[in-house]
Amino acid sequence: MTAREQLLNQLHHATQSARALPPLAAQALDLTCGYGVQRQGLLQRQARGEQLTGWKVAFAGSAAQRRFGISEPVLGGLTDAMLVQPDSSVALGQLIQPKLEVELAFVLGQTLTPGDHSDETILAAVSEVAPAFEIADCRWQQWSFGVGAFLADNAAAGRYCIGPRSRFDPVRHAEVAYRLECDGVVVGAGNTLAREDTPSVNLCWLVRRLLADGHGVEAGQVVLSGALLPPMDLRAGEYRLDMLGTELVLVFEAGTDTV
Repeated sequence: MTAREQLLNQLHHATQSARALPPLAAQALDLTCGYGVQRQGLLQRQARGEQLTGWKVAFAGSAAQRRFGISEPVLGGLTDAMLVQPDSSVALGQLIQPKLEVELAFVLGQTLTPGDHSDETILAAVSEVAPAFEIADCRWQQWSFGVGAFLADNAAAGRYCIGPRSRFDPVRHAEVAYRLECDGVVVGAGNTLAREDTPSVNLCWLVRRLLADGHGVEAGQVVLSGALLPPMDLRAGEYRLDMLGTELVLVFEAGTDTV
């Protein structure tokens, strides 16, 4: 068994057992090796029967990039096994050390193959937008990692949930307001126009990055375009996201049983 295969086995066991792994030394994996482990891990997921359903953007802000010594965001993959239905309950005991992120989800209506695509072409390939939660769940103890280890962990992609979809309009959806409540108390709010990294910019970066690496993006796939609020530690309770004139609700419960 190679060192990469051993690492992937350890990461898979961490997911199955909901137990975090000791952090790797910062120099153990660089960015290129981290992406290599991630891609092999996604192939293993598909071999186990999971379907690749989309992608996520991480470290889109300049502060995070400076922290990790990188010059662009990073990405991870999403599968159908990670998908949580709206208005359902999630058992916190099935997760390791989850954090909740508010996202704007883009749904691709067209397949794009590797090549040179403008922002306008990429945005024209989007058919719908939706409010979304990402439940980021790092498999390294205390969320301690270098960029390579983060990528090997599939950019901490744990679960995700997509709310009601709306037809995408690149002009109208350049500005999207959002408000998050936990058990009726507002815990965060904002507007995409006020951001350094807007969802549309992050979407175009991710699609262009995948295409440059020779990977197509498929119609029907979802892109989570980056956290709109600082990731927050999850506790038991009802989380309600108001965005795009609709609501997305998830309930998190203590224990290991999902209702």
